[in-house]
Amino acid sequence: MSDEELYRLFGTTEDDVNRAVDKVEAGDYSDFDFSQVMQGRPMEKERMETVSAPVAESRVKAMNRVTKGQGISRSEFIRRAIDRELMASS
Repeated sequence: MSDEELYRLFGTTEDDVNRAVDKVEAGDYSDFDFSQVMQGRPMEKERMETVSAPVAESRVKAMNRVTKGQGISRSEFIRRAIDRELMASS
């Protein structure tokens, strides 16, 4: 997915992202609401469970190509896919 597609998906712009990055890098977290649970990677202290599901070989090969191109693990790819589905269902 391109940057432009991501901006459209999340209703933001490159300038918005750059401003947010500048604030965080300066240590300013005033725009964040830490009182609510957020979607994303689990906190390190959260207990992890391993799940298993049969997946067609062609999908595994496609997943391997994508993860290699993005420089992420298959586990991270699967966690992100689950997060997208959970967010779409909420």
